[in-house]
Amino acid sequence: MSSFAASSSMFNAADTISQANFGEFILDVQPLEFGQDVQQLETQNSTATDDLMTQFSLDNVAEGLPIEDLTWTTDPLDLTLNTQDFNETNELALFPLQQNYSTLFIPPSVTDLSSQLVEYWFRDVCSLWSQYDSPTNSNRMMAMALWSTSEAVSTSLQSMSSAYLSSRMPHMKKTSISMMKNATDVIEAELRVVKSSPTLDTVPMGLIYGLFCIGTSICWLNATQLGIPFLKEAKALLHRVNKQKRRLTDEERKLLNIFNKSWTYCEMLLSVVSDTNRYISYEVDEVEEVDDISLDEFPTAAPVDPVVDDMPHPWTGVSNTVSRLLTQTLRICRNYRYHVKHPGPFATRDHAAALNMIEEAKVLEEKLLGLDFESAPANTETGDHKTPCRHLVNVAEAYRLAGLIHIYQTFPELVLLRLPDNLTGSTEIHIPWEECITPLSLRLAKLIEQLPADSGSKMTQPLLCITASTGLRFESPGASPISLEPQVQTSLAAPSPFDLGSTEHCGLSDYIGQLVQADEDTDRCSTLSESQLKIVNTRRFITGRLDVLETLLPPRPIVVAKTLVQAIWNEYDKEKPGTASVHWIDVMEENNLRSLFG
Repeated sequence: MSSFAASSSMFNAADTISQANFGEFILDVQPLEFGQDVQQLETQNSTATDDLMTQFSLDNVAEGLPIEDLTWTTDPLDLTLNTQDFNETNELALFPLQQNYSTLFIPPSVTDLSSQLVEYWFRDVCSLWSQYDSPTNSNRMMAMALWSTSEAVSTSLQSMSSAYLSSRMPHMKKTSISMMKNATDVIEAELRVVKSSPTLDTVPMGLIYGLFCIGTSICWLNATQLGIPFLKEAKALLHRVNKQKRRLTDEERKLLNIFNKSWTYCEMLLSVVSDTNRYISYEVDEVEEVDDISLDEFPTAAPVDPVVDDMPHPWTGVSNTVSRLLTQTLRICRNYRYHVKHPGPFATRDHAAALNMIEEAKVLEEKLLGLDFESAPANTETGDHKTPCRHLVNVAEAYRLAGLIHIYQTFPELVLLRLPDNLTGSTEIHIPWEECITPLSLRLAKLIEQLPADSGSKMTQPLLCITASTGLRFESPGASPISLEPQVQTSLAAPSPFDLGSTEHCGLSDYIGQLVQADEDTDRCSTLSESQLKIVNTRRFITGRLDVLETLLPPRPIVVAKTLVQAIWNEYDKEKPGTASVHWIDVMEENNLRSLFG
């Protein structure tokens, strides 16, 4: 608990500052005591979507945003409203505004569409955009501090709300697209100002936050759009700020660290569906070659990240370390499959590249195996009764299992090293799924089952469900009911008409031997059916959980996830016995089933 209290100090400030910036809202709203806020909020706003529809006509395209009632500071990059509180040194100021927020902040009721959408974001969207939601949720805290002074943030929050509502109200899609375009215009204008300056005197907090907002929510309108242009700009800005971070105060570095972790999560989502690393030769932007944006211009020995963070992050949860390891794992798996599918003209070079990837995968495997979350103490709490810290710990363990599942599917050599009894003289490598990959996938599915669908961790579950589904393969030969079926049919074959055959015309010992053989075949069928039943039941659970998530989260990316999972299983089930040659990444690429699955 102490780490939470300490970390929240970066938003503490004198009451006069708080009143100066947010007085007009605080006077109009009765603050909610935390502990009753979430439950009361759900009760009071259960018909929020319907209320929004009845009060406003949403089928008109929004024009002329931002509205005149909202005013912006003369410099959109300067977040300081009171010049007396500004540190007048030449240091880079990351976040001069500091606040103390003891309750969930929801703007008061307003009568125009744009502000109503901002209110809707604070009330409903913020919680589904975060692994947990409480006054300590940094996504909520930053939006509170920035929305009334940053046009980029305000228009981005409106865009997110309208994009989410458009999935429930199809006639609102044009309004959503218009608002998304308006937010993009605002962001582009601010980007031009920032890029024209050789140095950053004030970090554009609102701009970075807006880029994350649009980059992660554009898929709510079009599931196949990954938001990469927005997220690349966010990465470039953060890289630029991190290079100058020695000029920041300790409190400002804490805020920068929050943004860095936000990028870590986005990078993990992109690593599933996009090639964003040094193995791909067609990437030319310098910033895309940067693996760790948190390094400054004078890098020294980087401190070792803790396995479990002191303070939970609304996206990376309790472990930034496992998020980075899963990102690196997904990257190397995608690149290995790319090289398999697109061999170069020089076989020797391809072979060397493959060996390098196998070695890197082995290092990642050892790091993942070395993590221990199941016994990790939950020293801090989220403040969200729906999402206790144990949920976030379970997500971290699920990420660890997910990384191992992807490594063992892509690099079967590493499975055989762990299971030396499977080494044979054959040059063809057969992955013993039933001994390694399937059990890991069943364990992952059990962890997902322990996470309630309405937990804040639901935002992480689509990717986890996809990963679990990739290991639910019916094993063969010798284990598949298909390969066993002819044997059973032969032993139990009915004699032809008017001919009892050898079944009845044999010696006493042979006759009893048939009974013993039939019983053994039945036992084999029962054992295999039980093993397969686990896979069948787990497939059913994964499908059901994705159905529920489709009703709780922005549905368009979930629809893509459901289609991808079914496509993977269809390809698995069509394989010839003993092959196991289908890889889920190939299925995703060949069917163009990509989205941000989180």
